[in-house]
Amino acid sequence: MKTQIINLLSQALKNLHINFDTNNIQVSQTTNAKNGDFSCTIALQLSKILQQNPREIAQNILSDIEIILKKSENETIEKIEIAGPGFLNFFISKNYYTQNLQKFLNQNKDIGKTNRLKNKVFIAEHTDPNLFKEIHIGHVMTNVIGESFYRLAQFAGANVKNVTFQGDVGMHIAKALWGIKNIGEALPLHKTPYEKQKFLGKCYVFGEQNFSAETGEGNSAKTEITQINKEIYEIINNPESNPELTKIYKMGCKWSLEYLETIYKILGSKFDHYFLESSTFTDGTRIVKENTGTKGKQIFTQPENAIIFEGEKFGYHTRVFINSEGLPTYEAKDIGLFYKKWEKYNPDYSLTITGGDQKEYFTIVKEAAGLINPEWKEKTMHRAHGILKLKTGKMSSRTGGIIRAQEWINEAQTNVLEKIEKQENSPLSEFSHEEKTEIAQNIAMSAIKYSILKVSAGKDIVYDEKVALDFSGNTGPYLLYSYVRAQSILKKIDTTTIHNNTISPRHAKITNLEKKFTQFESALEISLESLSSHNLANYLYDLASEFSSFYAHTKIADVTNPDYKYNIAIIQIFKNIMKNGLYCLGIKTVEKM
Repeated sequence: MKTQIINLLSQALKNLHINFDTNNIQVSQTTNAKNGDFSCTIALQLSKILQQNPREIAQNILSDIEIILKKSENETIEKIEIAGPGFLNFFISKNYYTQNLQKFLNQNKDIGKTNRLKNKVFIAEHTDPNLFKEIHIGHVMTNVIGESFYRLAQFAGANVKNVTFQGDVGMHIAKALWGIKNIGEALPLHKTPYEKQKFLGKCYVFGEQNFSAETGEGNSAKTEITQINKEIYEIINNPESNPELTKIYKMGCKWSLEYLETIYKILGSKFDHYFLESSTFTDGTRIVKENTGTKGKQIFTQPENAIIFEGEKFGYHTRVFINSEGLPTYEAKDIGLFYKKWEKYNPDYSLTITGGDQKEYFTIVKEAAGLINPEWKEKTMHRAHGILKLKTGKMSSRTGGIIRAQEWINEAQTNVLEKIEKQENSPLSEFSHEEKTEIAQNIAMSAIKYSILKVSAGKDIVYDEKVALDFSGNTGPYLLYSYVRAQSILKKIDTTTIHNNTISPRHAKITNLEKKFTQFESALEISLESLSSHNLANYLYDLASEFSSFYAHTKIADVTNPDYKYNIAIIQIFKNIMKNGLYCLGIKTVEKM
């Protein structure tokens, strides 16, 4: 509807011979029914340009639009009024909302889906954990944001690919392997994946602490770890070069990958492909060397032993891509990742989600990648998010002071489960403990994910569990509860007559809830285009609030009400929009709570 109004205004300006960039026409949905459904400030904008009274300008535009509407026999707009200093307020007809209601009802579970990105390949790369280290809350934040964009692109009709880039070579691996050999503890061979990963994380911290230690006689640990790092690259291509190291390395990789699968399942992510650094460093090294010095495009230089990218030429700082020992850095591995992505998927859009501390790093790597292959830069998008903090403050995996993802999630889940168990006359009273635990996990994840996504991407977040788990505030559990309430209503009613018949116009006034329905597709589109899911999250909260008001003021089950079927259709559509909207936030719905 907003687009139709802008088109009408554009045509009127053309007819009145007024030159104005139609991209600057501002039309917004009103919050007060007295001001219509949509309002426009075009007359106020033109007043400064034309040096005329804004109400006179508004009257001229209104008169021309009325002629256009009469000629086209358009009955969508019921009337237009001039208000205040020159606002144009548009009142939309009941028929328009009835037609939309019918369309949404017919779309059923596909409501919100479009073909905007049909036949386009969209890669969402996120989470990107390092093997041999534990998943912390920062990884959860990256995962939640990336998963949401993956699903938004899916709803836009794209051929979506969910991928993650996992670090299985590098100094962190060397430190962990040294730690395993020197920590003096037995291997947790028969423990759970989580306990095995905690052991690997402990070994990494032990290795890091010894690597960074200052000693008067020289740091033997640092020398040994540096040597292990070199040997890791060798055993990737030739496992027999060091059988003992290969055995420990493969064991740790296996443990890490098994552990990551358990976390991905909890987070609700299923990846189409796992890119590993061990699979990208060879191509990355080759490509960097091919474009160094007098070779290729001379993108990189080698002033001494290391190969570098002189970022100062582009307003950044210099980065090392091949170090003085001839080993690829993260930068070279990322160049290999660009190559692998295009080799495997040839994407139209390649999105990478990282923490804010990686913003400048990724910008420089992307600049270098674009010089190698312009498509790599043109089709790559980067979203850097802020810092997720708890009351315990910032974490550091180097010192072991991390907030473990699984412990964080388990704590929220336990608190939800306690609420469920204490609730009198609970709809879940007949459920088994396992069923209640699963529901508690879904509710806990809704609290965590919504807390992250309702904030504009890029901003820091302070997570307050008490607030996040509130069932009546601007929270994930509140949205889930509104969905469950709608589902509960529909289970008590025969909805077949709603789906099999044409909906008649509503006798009573059009509700704000119906008006909110028309904004769903726009909320999805804006969230994807702006790479910030807070637009959708906030829309769903407003939608749930309108549903609560509708529920409180409407006798939905009253079959004598002439709007009975219409009201049931509203509930059905609300349920479908809420379910699909939550899906696009990565939140799994529950049927009872």
